[in-house]
This record gives sequence, C-alpha cells and structure tokens, in this order.
Amino acid sequence: MTLLQRLVHRFLPRRWSAAIEAESRAWQLVCDCGQAVSVWEAGGIRFGGRGRPRRAYCCSRCGVTAHRLEKRESAATDAPGD
Repeated sequence: MTLLQRLVHRFLPRRWSAAIEAESRAWQLVCDCGQAVSVWEAGGIRFGGRGRPRRAYCCSRCGVTAHRLEKRESAATDAPGD
C-alpha cells in the first residue's frame, strides 16, 4: 500500500475509505495488449472520476507505457496475469 493509500485508511472514516478503495479497484489501467490492473493495485487512487483518459504505466506483459483508464464493475475478473 502506498503512502497516500495508507493516509486514506488512517485519517478518513472507514465508510469513506472503503468507498474510495472500492472505486479505485473498479477503475482499471488497460493496455492495448489486453493486460489490466486496477488503479488501487497500481498504487493509486481514483474516486469520482469520469471519462477514459490515458495514463503512463508500464505494462508487465508488453512494456507499453500508455494505458487507458476504464471503469469496470467486475474488477475481480480482470486480475493481472490473466
């Protein structure tokens, strides 16, 4: 867990921190090769965001750094390494 994630869990009420973590896990960094990782697992936080922006993140499968952000409700099925 990154410093920012630890601060969210430590200083925000449990209900809020759980909501932030759940939404951050729903947002996926998706590579063109199909590899996906949640924003939370990548060490980030995304809460209340919209759209499908692109972010720099190195893909563990192909090495490409440009990923698009997508909100996926079934984040558990898109675990890294699938």
